[in-house]
Amino acid sequence: MSQLQLLRTSPPYDESWTVATLVNRILGGRLNSVGTVTLTQNGTSTLLSDNNYRLGSRVLLTPTTADAASVSGLYIPYSATAGQATIYHAAVNQPDLAFDYFIVG
Repeated sequence: MSQLQLLRTSPPYDESWTVATLVNRILGGRLNSVGTVTLTQNGTSTLLSDNNYRLGSRVLLTPTTADAASVSGLYIPYSATAGQATIYHAAVNQPDLAFDYFIVG
């Protein structure tokens, strides 16, 4: 769970410095909506689990290995399940299919 999700939104509220620290991190581009996912070897789908994923979110993928850059057919449809997105892809027989991801929305 992200630190932003841990803030109390009803009394008693979090201390001002806690809120200010999180806001400053967000303004500095340090969001908790990033991570790494490795595609399933020889599979055609991979489950991405992240508490920041919600209905209507978009997932942006960046390959971190040469084999990952060669994967074709990447598709992430809308998901009605909060916290999970399914990545569909072509079956590739390589073990290092790592991607960095960023969740928007």
